[in-house]
Amino acid sequence: MSFKEFPPIAVIADAHVHDPATDFGFPGAAHTGGLSVRPLAEAARSTRVFNESLQAFRTALDDVASRGIRHVVLLGDYTDDGQVATTAAVAVILKDYNARHGMAFFALPGNHDIFADAGRHRTKRFLEADGSSAVVTSHPVNTSGATLPPGIPRDLAVTVSPGMFCPGYPDGLMPFGEHGYFPQPSYLHWETPFGLQGDNEKRMFTAISSSGATRRSLMEASYLVEPVEGLWLLMIDANVFVPIDGSDDWVDSTSAGWNAMMVYKRHVIDWMTDVGARAARLGKRLVAFSHYPALDPLDGTRAAEIALLGPTATSGRIPGGAVGEAFIAAGIPLHFSGHLHVNDTAQMRREDGFFVNVAVPSLVGFPPAYKILTLREGTAEIETVSLGDMSMDGAIGALYAAEVRRTGVKTGGMAEATRYGDFLSAHIGHLAWRRHLKREWPAALGALLRAATLGDLAQLAMRPAVPMEDVAAMLPVARGQANASEEGSPEALSAIAFLGDWYRLRMASDFGLASVSRPRLRFYDKLSALYQAQAWPDGSAQSGIAAMLSLFEAYRSGLPSKDFRIDLRTGDITAR
Repeated sequence: MSFKEFPPIAVIADAHVHDPATDFGFPGAAHTGGLSVRPLAEAARSTRVFNESLQAFRTALDDVASRGIRHVVLLGDYTDDGQVATTAAVAVILKDYNARHGMAFFALPGNHDIFADAGRHRTKRFLEADGSSAVVTSHPVNTSGATLPPGIPRDLAVTVSPGMFCPGYPDGLMPFGEHGYFPQPSYLHWETPFGLQGDNEKRMFTAISSSGATRRSLMEASYLVEPVEGLWLLMIDANVFVPIDGSDDWVDSTSAGWNAMMVYKRHVIDWMTDVGARAARLGKRLVAFSHYPALDPLDGTRAAEIALLGPTATSGRIPGGAVGEAFIAAGIPLHFSGHLHVNDTAQMRREDGFFVNVAVPSLVGFPPAYKILTLREGTAEIETVSLGDMSMDGAIGALYAAEVRRTGVKTGGMAEATRYGDFLSAHIGHLAWRRHLKREWPAALGALLRAATLGDLAQLAMRPAVPMEDVAAMLPVARGQANASEEGSPEALSAIAFLGDWYRLRMASDFGLASVSRPRLRFYDKLSALYQAQAWPDGSAQSGIAAMLSLFEAYRSGLPSKDFRIDLRTGDITAR
């Protein structure tokens, strides 16, 4: 088959599907129109939203179907939290789209879909019709309140449901067995790191604790599939579960990813190298996929972010350079990842080759989008499709309204949004100062951003360096000048508005840039020029703002991440 004839592939990451109609035995659903809806207050504190996920997933699949695309990769975290009932609901959706549109799905597990060998319990809150909330858990607890899962107030009603449990390997894979995890009659080729057999017992490896003292068997879910002649999809299970000495528990894979793969799953690294060599010898077009990024998906800013913020949850999940070098050594030029809910493109070049990581955004975070890969002779073309125009669900919105009336919860405009894109833009803006600023930013810099206007920041750039702890006393003077400007202009906005835009670009790159108004962008250009005009001493308020602006410029000037083309012979990346 000519390379020009390869069919397009839709790539969907982090759908985190929660079907509000799923029956978890939640009694309150009898009064909410049969809906099990998570509180908006929880979404406002989380890096993802919950109740909109099913509609977003179906909207993405409907768009895929309308384009005539028949091959769909699911990059992990396709379920909310791996719950038995949720996994079954997603399996029904995939079967439906396969039957109606002939879609073939190729799935990978994410850290939310499955846990180690025996699984783990899950606990969630759901809204009652009056805006209060109740709890459903898989923990075998005394629901009178004598024994409750950690973090659950004793005054909430509790329902115990086995459907809330998250299984482990291999049980958690079985509902998706026909979607790549096991060989199918239509596949031209299928294998695992251990050979051509798909039996569970033939796919076990020994997981070893960090000390080497504890060893346990665990199933390997990675596989290679040839869905059409000449096209190899290398589907890598990059979940890493490490046994804990003296315990039946395991170290969670959430923050490990590819850094841990290099240590604990060398059998996969060796297999990748073998697959790459065979693909080159046999003339196969090889593309790799896994849940976790294999290069820094934040425009190579990890070191600069740590210098500004210190180590964060995100910086801890950035892979080291050895990962990209392993892909280059294996002869694998292209990899798609999810996990961090980031839209970005990263590249590594070495004398012996190049490697590109395409980070696919989530359907339940800003920006909501999926990607389409079209392989042509010598090139890979990537298109990013936004779900921002999706309408919000009125029945779910009514429950949100009841919650807001009862609790007074602040959601930064989420509850008022009628379009999904606006909902998620408000969500990330709210997270910026209600979660990230509180948890990750230095206290003095956070206090400055809370107190200052954008006009204050501009005035501060024209003053001598001020120690960060002393800057608050200067703000009233600067603010008096800023407030004299035209009402509604960027100068009058709180610096928190800039923080929201900072996170929009950090997570969305090209999409984030499109979400920021032109007046604000022009003002940010002015601020950057002011702060970059001189070197500021460490510890000054100006040095903190300058570092923040430098990162902002890095996010907006990285490699193309929306619609672009990769030359698979040279590694050159150009916007389309």
